[in-house]
Amino acid sequence: MTDDRSDTRNEPRGGSGNGFMLEKIRSAPVQPYQEGRYVLRVLVTTGRVSGARRPVPIAVIQLDDRRYVCAPNRGRDWVRNLLAAGECEIEGDPGAKYQAVLVEDAGAARVVARYLDLLDRWSSEWPFPAGAGVPEIEPHTREFAVFRLT
Repeated sequence: MTDDRSDTRNEPRGGSGNGFMLEKIRSAPVQPYQEGRYVLRVLVTTGRVSGARRPVPIAVIQLDDRRYVCAPNRGRDWVRNLLAAGECEIEGDPGAKYQAVLVEDAGAARVVARYLDLLDRWSSEWPFPAGAGVPEIEPHTREFAVFRLT
């Protein structure tokens, strides 16, 4: 039996630094979840075309005792894979398999607002300006992706 974590054939390709981040996350002690904070994990989806395991470094945020992952747009491969599969694994979590439910309401705006408040830099990939609050974010919830992990 092989350990999928050591199989690099399905690692993200390109100059994005994902391979470096995967190794960094996998080699660090697993950080506990904390309310209102995020932790770095490796999310594993199934490729929608290939069926292969696809790991991606991700921030998992916990709000109201629920865990979420988010992306500034729905065109990212991991988002498209998660939309197709409806489930994922989070390495380092006990019972690591989760159902992923796309959230498109004010709750999604609240998750994104909190997540962005925690970051030390802004990404222009989000479809609203830096410093936007929940009311300014909410009209864009069908443009970005927020998944509740259950």
